[in-house]
Amino acid sequence: MSLDAQYIQAAADRTMIADLLGRYAFAIDYETADPAAWAALFTPDGCFEIPVMKVVVEGRAELTEFAAGLQRTIPGLHHVMSNFYVDVDGDRARGRCELNEFLLRPEGIHSNLMGWYDDEYRRDGPRWLFHVRRVMVPRDASRVVTGGVIGEYFAEYLAFCKRYRRD
Repeated sequence: MSLDAQYIQAAADRTMIADLLGRYAFAIDYETADPAAWAALFTPDGCFEIPVMKVVVEGRAELTEFAAGLQRTIPGLHHVMSNFYVDVDGDRARGRCELNEFLLRPEGIHSNLMGWYDDEYRRDGPRWLFHVRRVMVPRDASRVVTGGVIGEYFAEYLAFCKRYRRD
């Protein structure tokens, strides 16, 4: 079987986007001394959104500030992504993946969020970056973050997010 150059390029692009997704999780979860590393995974005019909360964070300066706030207010947060799909169209692509978040605390590990990411990517030379990353959370799952012990752990983060609210 012969594969054409377009097929091979699309496969390479998907691999590079998968690399971007891994870098995203490690940057936000473990590179807490460098929140700009997370922001650098977005285009200069990139955007991170949480529609259910009306949160919109735009541009690398805001993205860096947001990452620092997230890392400060909910330390021990770990992102797990799975079930990826990506559609490549030249220098642009769209994709989705499932999101599960876990929160490491002294008394145990809490499963605190499930949902998915809805992404728009842009090619930047040899690499891919997020142009828009939306956190999609079913309403019933968002109640977990606001109630019980998880709600207590997330209270400071939710208050911090209000500065990015766009009504």
